[in-house]
Amino acid sequence: MQRCQTLPARLVPTIVELDAGAEVVPFRSEDGTPNLSDTHLAQVFRRLVREETLNRVFYDGSIGNTTDFIDFFHNQENEIFFGRAGGQEAGFFWLNRFRHRSYFITYCFYREFWGRQALAISRATLDYLFSRTDVHGEHRIETLLGLTPASNKLAVKFMLRNNMTIVGRVPGFLFDRHLGRRVDGILSYCQRQDDSSMRLPSLLLLL
Repeated sequence: MQRCQTLPARLVPTIVELDAGAEVVPFRSEDGTPNLSDTHLAQVFRRLVREETLNRVFYDGSIGNTTDFIDFFHNQENEIFFGRAGGQEAGFFWLNRFRHRSYFITYCFYREFWGRQALAISRATLDYLFSRTDVHGEHRIETLLGLTPASNKLAVKFMLRNNMTIVGRVPGFLFDRHLGRRVDGILSYCQRQDDSSMRLPSLLLLL
């Protein structure tokens, strides 16, 4: 169940309350206005650097400084949301590369929320994303895709526990700038479930 709560003074215009005590705050409102300031984004960037998370998430080296990070959030090709738990900001996730009602999804959680809290938030956000409809009542998303460096074992484990199904492993598909070499990419997906749908098991042998 989701319900929207509008806060005064447009500090955070809309909070979407999800199951499991999770909340989602869209970075941009429907009119495109940012809900969070660049100052806040700069603080998030410094936190990722301090927690040594930046190179794990932006493994291609595309985000090297605060300006790159802020520009990433303002890029209209990225639909970004912040996740919250117990009223605390727990991290963010984004959708991009839209094709035929499908998006790639990427998560970035703060270290103190790694584990059960991150998993509960991510599962709740999947339900939220698949529940969204357009003005005609059609579901906006049918499939979410993931592309994970095989070298990031923690991320691969999280993906599997987050009900993603592995399609395959592509040798040398991704470049990890931090490692300075190409690494295998794990392609996964999750689809909106109808009552008649059946989820296929992940191909664990590929790992």
